[in-house]
Amino acid sequence: MGRVRAGALVLMLALGGVACGGGGGSSEEPPAEKRLKARKSEGDGEVGPKHPKVQVAYPYDLYSHCGIEWADFGGKTWKISGGGPSISTRVEGDAPEGGNATPGYMTLLSKDEAVFEAADFPPVYFKATMETPPPCK
Repeated sequence: MGRVRAGALVLMLALGGVACGGGGGSSEEPPAEKRLKARKSEGDGEVGPKHPKVQVAYPYDLYSHCGIEWADFGGKTWKISGGGPSISTRVEGDAPEGGNATPGYMTLLSKDEAVFEAADFPPVYFKATMETPPPCK
């Protein structure tokens, strides 16, 4: 398993009790028409549009070299929130190996909430923030 995926897995296991806890949403599979295909990172990476629409899944490469706590999307800085509805990922296929980014999809849930989904990866929920991400070490 690549270093990026291993690090992400450790973080997701640590957050598992919060992010995958009960209480919200449905645990049923999403309808077939909403399924997404696994992606591979290409070129400079996908970062989505400057003004994303709510409930639209945009190709997005989550920079994961230093962890997955932060994201830049739609002109905002996002910080992992550790919680969200209990849903199954909508991305089908195998995750690509290695790299500095995890290719998947970012969906704006509301003006201040977003979710990142990728193959072989649980959904990661983010909240918009005014905080500045720390430098990557």
